[in-house]
Amino acid sequence: MKKFLSKNKETLLVALTGLVIIVALNIMMLQYHYAAWTNPKVGFWSAFWNRFEISGFDPYTYIVVSKWRTLYVLSRHPLLAGMMWPLSQLNGWLMEETGINCAIFIVGVLLVMCSLCSWLLIYRIMRRLLDMSAKISLLLTFYFYSFSHVMLTIFVEDHMAFTLPLLLLSIYLAGRAIQKGKTMPLWQSLPLLFVSTGITTTNCVKIGLADLFTQWGRKLFGRIVLHFLVYLIPLGVIGYLYFYQQENTQKEEKRNIERTVNRRMQRDSVFAVQWKKEQADNKIRREKQIIHLSFVTNTDYKIDRLPSLVENVFGEGFILHYRYPLRDANKENHRPVLVRYKYWWNYVFEALIVMLFVAGIWCGRKERLMWMVMSMFLFDMLLHVGLNFASADVYIMTAHWAFVIPIAVAYLIKRTTTAPRLNLMVVSTVLFLTFYMWGHNLQIIVQHIIR
Repeated sequence: MKKFLSKNKETLLVALTGLVIIVALNIMMLQYHYAAWTNPKVGFWSAFWNRFEISGFDPYTYIVVSKWRTLYVLSRHPLLAGMMWPLSQLNGWLMEETGINCAIFIVGVLLVMCSLCSWLLIYRIMRRLLDMSAKISLLLTFYFYSFSHVMLTIFVEDHMAFTLPLLLLSIYLAGRAIQKGKTMPLWQSLPLLFVSTGITTTNCVKIGLADLFTQWGRKLFGRIVLHFLVYLIPLGVIGYLYFYQQENTQKEEKRNIERTVNRRMQRDSVFAVQWKKEQADNKIRREKQIIHLSFVTNTDYKIDRLPSLVENVFGEGFILHYRYPLRDANKENHRPVLVRYKYWWNYVFEALIVMLFVAGIWCGRKERLMWMVMSMFLFDMLLHVGLNFASADVYIMTAHWAFVIPIAVAYLIKRTTTAPRLNLMVVSTVLFLTFYMWGHNLQIIVQHIIR
């Protein structure tokens, strides 16, 4: 045990630091509508959907674990409902034993596990792939988690928390392969592809990009093509499971929804009017879609891209606004799509984040790892900025791409080691931004959750 502790002291200290923060935030989340969610007086859908409001996240996982239903959009999350089925069965047994709905506790444990994995992986990327010191690696880990909508993934039950550790693991494994001058083996890439794509469909592109950057220039083009043809096996299995669910569980879920809605419309005239209006609005929205595919819905918002980048992508995604804190732009009259900061200095801090990011890209421009994570970032920018996909609440997707920023900053810090004063200035700026964002974002989050 002494030998083990001595050898793994650094990892254990980093893990313990992360665990304390992650558990504390999840305990805080348990206070959010605790009585209404553990002892609901109405159906699970009404209990969670009518009370849950944290940015644009949804409470599907809470509902599915409370009573298993295929609520997730299959085209975007083809296997996620199936992954939640064992947890739903566990919750059913616990409800019989305890007399309360334990969904928030089960999901909380799952979030702690996923978040701790992400915490350790971003640290290892800094420490082992970028060869940063332990202190700078820990600083950049805290910097990454100071971003508001990365911090929220620690305790908010959306699929972002499940996707993040898989993306970071793909970066770490691909980075280790690049470091050793090897390629990413199929026994690593195929399971990652299957699980991550099952959670979020677009993850297959990012796993493929990570794999491609280990293959390119090391194998003949024909060998690379043959390598990626093997991807058709897990993608084919996912496709089969998608159509199976579509023909079975999804049709039954649709019939259940129709029966529930019809019964409520008969006894609630106000709901009937609201439902008809919502359906009419959805029809208009579908007709205005840029791309008529179910997994890229919400591409019709007429939002100017520059204001969206300033206020949402690099704004709300990192530093929460004081106005309409954690409100949902998809709910009528809850929050405008674009919100300006109350204080001018938040724009200065946002500009500093972007400047450090751009400088880091330049410093790492010759590194294969830098361009691997940049390709993932550019793919998301194509979706969310180019196509305006989910542009109303684009900031909730921050965890899908924001890992590129601390990686870029790490290259900046490495490059400036030969200029001690400049290096000190960069590290001090990152330290200041980290402290500010943790304090600012946590204050708003705590006030919203515990009220």
